[in-house]
Amino acid sequence: MKVTFVRPHYFSCWESLACGSIASYLKRYYKGDLELQFFDGFFDSDEEIIKGSIDSHYVGFSCTSPQMKHALELAKKIKEQNSKVITVFGGHHPSSLPDGTFAHPQVDRVIVGEGETGMLALLNVKSLRKTRGIWHSRIIENLNTIPFPDRKLIRQDRTLALTEKNDGERIASVLSSRGCWFHCIFCTGDHDVFRTLKPRRRSVWRVLDEIEQLVKEWHIEFLKFVDAEINTDEIWLQDFCREKIEWKIEVPWGANIHAALIHKETLELMKKANCREIWVGVESGSPRILREIQKGITVEMVKNVFRWAKETDILTRAYFMCGFPNETRKDFDMTLALAERLDFDIGGMSILCPYPGTALYDATLHANVDWSTADEYHNDFWRTKNFANEDLKRLQAEFMDKFKERLCFRQKR
Repeated sequence: MKVTFVRPHYFSCWESLACGSIASYLKRYYKGDLELQFFDGFFDSDEEIIKGSIDSHYVGFSCTSPQMKHALELAKKIKEQNSKVITVFGGHHPSSLPDGTFAHPQVDRVIVGEGETGMLALLNVKSLRKTRGIWHSRIIENLNTIPFPDRKLIRQDRTLALTEKNDGERIASVLSSRGCWFHCIFCTGDHDVFRTLKPRRRSVWRVLDEIEQLVKEWHIEFLKFVDAEINTDEIWLQDFCREKIEWKIEVPWGANIHAALIHKETLELMKKANCREIWVGVESGSPRILREIQKGITVEMVKNVFRWAKETDILTRAYFMCGFPNETRKDFDMTLALAERLDFDIGGMSILCPYPGTALYDATLHANVDWSTADEYHNDFWRTKNFANEDLKRLQAEFMDKFKERLCFRQKR
């Protein structure tokens, strides 16, 4: 059985970690002969991807909404050259819109939910042609049963070379948990497929084993946790920090932090474990807006986190957003005032994007959106009752001008 994984092009190359996880899972649990390969649209040309995929039994595409257009184009060209190839689409967009995804003639199968068990189920069906179109995968309750991502397959060396060139250090990502306690209206993780999933965590020792391997075999110099937030379980986080110190793993790291679930004592322990920076979704300085978007935080919580981080000497990255349905100019001014008070080290202002799977997606209004031209920092269609799209871009530009010395790399001019 030959299976090819494809990560369609997007500005970031971090999403390949999901393909590496599915690949390692198949290697461990599939009982038949298996040949795996991987292509990344960030590094590999369309010609290389198509040529390398046309002799596969399965070609799996891992897709967010901005990646769907490229994935569909690749699938069409692959099937034009070999109609027997079974194309499989998974990820946030296909999970959010399975029927819409399956309606494309070049899509043979759609996996809804986590990809590891869905792909394994497909491969275990004796006849490829007898598998049904849309698969709802089984949830993996014990994340320790998933082997480390196959970083050789996904060419971790290319990512490391890129980060070394752009950032001056070798940066790799690791995932310690899946799921989230919160239901932010702008997050694709709040779709019905994922909403009922309470956070599931890998054991501390499993995460440290993987980090140790990354340090020894890949010589990484900075570690990025790609969890929705690393502190869904503060006790786990404290245990991780203590064990990291005990194991003498000194590599610096950073992670997303939810402001409602952290205390200064934990930040102090994170610093001792060589946490270099934290990333906090602030979104708005308006208490009313924070309640309406179901963020689960208060302005006071946010102020505390940034004050504690400053006192603890941990760098801060702050994420802000404009374009909430009921946001007014007064609300936005409150966001600017809060941003000024927080004194963050790096920050960015995105414009709300109603991706499929979010509470704000409207199948009628957004059915024909070209998601390849939209992301969290730019779109040409979202508007609210108080702001036209052009107004939202002006608000974003106002933030960028005010904090131009501290902007994240996506917004540096």
